[in-house]
Amino acid sequence: MINLKTKGGQKLLTAGNWAWSIFTINFAWFLINFSVILTAIILGSINLSVNFVMINLILTFMLAIFTIPSLMASFKTVQDWQINGNASYFKKQFANWIQMLKNFKLNVGFAFMFGVLILLNKTFFGFVFPHMFVLTTTVIVIALLITESFQIGTNSDESFIELCLDHPVKILGATAIFIALLILNLVLQLAFLIVICSISLSVYFTYRLFGGRVEKND
Repeated sequence: MINLKTKGGQKLLTAGNWAWSIFTINFAWFLINFSVILTAIILGSINLSVNFVMINLILTFMLAIFTIPSLMASFKTVQDWQINGNASYFKKQFANWIQMLKNFKLNVGFAFMFGVLILLNKTFFGFVFPHMFVLTTTVIVIALLITESFQIGTNSDESFIELCLDHPVKILGATAIFIALLILNLVLQLAFLIVICSISLSVYFTYRLFGGRVEKND
């Protein structure tokens, strides 16, 4: 049996509490976005048609209500965690998501861009250059969303423009982290990661990469 009072036991306990914080944030995000994930899976199995366009409109609305604000909320929750220390942040993530719904115009704007990109991706799939343009634009929009989410979620002193101009390499790094973890879920079929850590871990690394406040070191 491990003695938690020893130095090794304390490190193990700290690691467990850290993992618990990551899990509770991510699981709350997953529950908020569960219907979005199901809708996206259904949309991916449909050919370009009127049904595709209608479901894509529904998905766009869901992105504005669930996905965009919950990503901003994740940054706020991670900041709370880094300031206050390891704990369960399940309820806090839900509360922060409700709070981020107030950014209605911004949420709708990003959701609309993703809705258009999804439609264009389906339309130009199989056409190399147009499809590459759509994918490149999608990566850029993801980068902008991550940056805006950090700025709003953490109430950063730097404006969105200042973050873009001062930290282009960090933004690219953060975007690469998000995309890499998405690839782990989709390509390697490690779907359980979307439940336990994909988003919260991406947000955590991005938060530290951008130099977010860290006051509590458990």
